[in-house]
Amino acid sequence: MSRIPNSVLNKKPQFIAVLIVVLVLAVLVIGFGRESMPDFSEIEDIPQRKQAFISYLAPTINDINQERAQERAELKAMIKKMQQGESLGFLEELQLEDWAERYGLDYQEDAPLAVAEKLLLHLDQIPLSMVLAQAAMESAWGTSRFAIEGNNLFGQWCFEEGCGIVPSQRNEGASHEVQVFDSVKDAIASYFRNINSHRAYRDIREMRAMLRAKDRSVTGFALVEGLHSYSQRGQAYIDELRSVISYNDLDELNTSSASQGS
Repeated sequence: MSRIPNSVLNKKPQFIAVLIVVLVLAVLVIGFGRESMPDFSEIEDIPQRKQAFISYLAPTINDINQERAQERAELKAMIKKMQQGESLGFLEELQLEDWAERYGLDYQEDAPLAVAEKLLLHLDQIPLSMVLAQAAMESAWGTSRFAIEGNNLFGQWCFEEGCGIVPSQRNEGASHEVQVFDSVKDAIASYFRNINSHRAYRDIREMRAMLRAKDRSVTGFALVEGLHSYSQRGQAYIDELRSVISYNDLDELNTSSASQGS
């Protein structure tokens, strides 16, 4: 049997040390890869807590709204191109199909122009005030268990075992969990998809389109009227959202959100 060279034996402890470091880092990434929100409960002054919550979320909401505005502009350019009798390029077709899949539209069922025109109802911004008001109510201004442990600001559910956090007061026989998100941006993006695609919120999308057609501001105070299905509380939930928007002047923050879109 040949001997292991001394050069390899001498390097073996170093190799093992490096391997251990790599394994530890892998465990840390897998186990602690989620971004954590600030602990807003540590801010005892309520007005300061609210302001901190708004200041923390608003940039991310505005970023997503800007993304939707850019995508909407690209979509409208595609529509204009097809209306002029031109065909979409390969990459444009891929993009259109991706958007259709995001919002649950059947790309194969209709001609590309028909799909694009339908997408105008879905591929759009949501007022900053509406997103903030729902995040505030659903997460108790960022202090709820689901917000702290799972970055879940909107009470969104999932239905596969292990996909989230099991509610402590879940009814017997129920299988839903409260979804866990890797980041606050993921949670907000999921909320946008939900509002812009779920059939329960079609009224919101149609109201937004109507306001745009009349060249009127798209405000959170107006659009929350379509959230009857979001909570079992129905109209009382909508009234409370409007109270949060009004009391905290949230519609005044819409300067870079959906009210500026077209």
